[in-house]
Amino acid sequence: MSPDDVRDVTFSLALISKNAYDEAEVDAFLDRIEATLRGEDTLTAADVRSVAFTHTGLGRRGYTKEEVDEFLTQAAVTLESR
Repeated sequence: MSPDDVRDVTFSLALISKNAYDEAEVDAFLDRIEATLRGEDTLTAADVRSVAFTHTGLGRRGYTKEEVDEFLTQAAVTLESR
């Protein structure tokens, strides 16, 4: 996984708020992963595995939890191999 992969990733919007993460929180964390892969931040695989995002409120859409979690698993594997 490259910094560009992190910058360019897109996630579907969940139809049910309980299956969604707050978009702004996810985007901010992805910025940190990208910066880490560029050598500008110090996130570890453990940081990625332990991150917790707010679920969107009732009636608000957000990124599909399953897609985000899968991407973060891939990011953690990448950071472990560095």
